[in-house]
Amino acid sequence: MIKFYYCLSSILLVGMVAGCGGAKEKEKEGSNAAKIVYVEEQNLVDTVVLRMQPFNKQIVGNGKLRAVTKSVLHFNGTGEIVDIRFKNGESVRKGEVIAQLDSTTAYLNLKQAQLTLDKSKIDRMDALIGFGYSDTTNIPEEHRKVADIRSGYASAVNNLKQAEIALANTTLIAPFGGKIANLQSKVYEQPQGEFCTLIDDRVFDVDFNLLESEIGFVRKGQRVKVAVFNVPDHYFDGEVTQINPLVDDKGQINVRAQVNNTTGELLEGMNVSVLVENMISDQLVVPKSAVVIRDNQEVLFRMSPEGRSIWTYVHVLMSNSDSHVVAANTDKGAELNVGDVIITSGNLNLADNSEVVVK
Repeated sequence: MIKFYYCLSSILLVGMVAGCGGAKEKEKEGSNAAKIVYVEEQNLVDTVVLRMQPFNKQIVGNGKLRAVTKSVLHFNGTGEIVDIRFKNGESVRKGEVIAQLDSTTAYLNLKQAQLTLDKSKIDRMDALIGFGYSDTTNIPEEHRKVADIRSGYASAVNNLKQAEIALANTTLIAPFGGKIANLQSKVYEQPQGEFCTLIDDRVFDVDFNLLESEIGFVRKGQRVKVAVFNVPDHYFDGEVTQINPLVDDKGQINVRAQVNNTTGELLEGMNVSVLVENMISDQLVVPKSAVVIRDNQEVLFRMSPEGRSIWTYVHVLMSNSDSHVVAANTDKGAELNVGDVIITSGNLNLADNSEVVVK
């Protein structure tokens, strides 16, 4: 009984020692965690030095592509379609046959017109002999006209020309090189109105509008960049070809540019964005990330030589895809000078006179 009590006491003593040791370890860990929590966070920032530099001013407009050369083709004659040599989207060269009508009737009419003309030549000669002329080289014009009419020669010549045109109209020929579009007809059908559209897709026009206040920024011959909406970062080079000298009721002016379809990706009717650029010299330019909005005011932070942030009110004068042109908001007592160190990151929650550390 005594031995059992002694053993039990020993076990309790060891447990108490272990428990005290565990409590001390937990207390130590908690203290370290508290120290970690109360360590002051550093304001890590990126900076640039403010310089006077050229600024690439950009204006963006929206437009729609229209082929410079485009034609709706149709048969001028009638008959059954017997041959279609191209499909939608296929390229055709100038002078190539696109489709063919049944030319049997037109060919027979041409042969008949030729026979009629041959007969009228004989009758014409008889009429001239009746006037007493055996040599047809020196016949007065008035006698020649009478002989042409009496013999039916003039009418036969006219009928032959019409028969030749009718036969030519059974063949649809490409007036210029391009791509076939809107072809709906099939072989053995009668052509109804428009047969197809031929589009020269090497060069497109794009019309877009600028505000009245922006028109001084663009000129004829100026280079522009055109991008389709599904690939906004890929640009096609273009050039302003005309500016309409009229302001519409919305205060806008229409501008037309011409763009080369160098890769063949552009299509008739595509909606595109047009980027007009112009370099303006000697501007205070900062990255867009440098300017933040505080209390509905545009603000940037300069960095003092002591490593402190300086709250500075500014006006954003112009913007492009990655930069702002800024000026000090003198109404707020702000100043901005060449050589100032401008904070460009880590400024979203920055306060005035905060200690900052450059990354």
